[in-house]
Amino acid sequence: TGGVHIGGTDFDKQLSLQGVMPLFGYGSRMKSGALMPTSYHLNLATWHTINALYSQKSQLALGSMRYDIEDTLGIDRLFKLIEQRAGHWLAMEVEASKIELTEQQSRRIDLGRVERELGVDLTRAVFEGAIEGLLERVRGSVTELLGKAGVSQGQVDTVFFTGGSSGIPALRNSVAAMLPNARHVEGNIFGSIGSGLAIEARKRYGAA
Repeated sequence: TGGVHIGGTDFDKQLSLQGVMPLFGYGSRMKSGALMPTSYHLNLATWHTINALYSQKSQLALGSMRYDIEDTLGIDRLFKLIEQRAGHWLAMEVEASKIELTEQQSRRIDLGRVERELGVDLTRAVFEGAIEGLLERVRGSVTELLGKAGVSQGQVDTVFFTGGSSGIPALRNSVAAMLPNARHVEGNIFGSIGSGLAIEARKRYGAA
């Protein structure tokens, strides 16, 4: 057995940082020439840390930083998003885009609630570029696992895909390219992992 701790929200985070956060000041330059600290956008792009952005301490720090940023357009949009407590709304829009990009080549997020006529077109190409680092970790895990098992890539005859992220074309293609002789078997995308955990729990602890 082997693996990496990568889930659906990790893919969401990278898509958000690459495709959406630049509109909210991510990558902005300070007057000193340094980049704006990334912690605020990392929090906004990470589901369970979004609320940290709403704290008084965070907002005061952002307010102070605003005077040192060359172009304040992005950070002003960020303030509007915080004012509306719309961080989770944005996260859900990014997640919906990720899901739609498994079948479509692009999806537009309407950001008119932040600024009139503002929006962003997220494409599959942008998504795949954003998650390449995660895919590399998956490939590395597969290589390490095969090495430990003493099995060559050509000897693998079956790959079982399950979990929502297994529907991402770039992930499937990445694994398929490593294991060219393997047939693909589909599990229950949303239920088989939970079912497997339940079966293992029953084996260990018995029926409730």
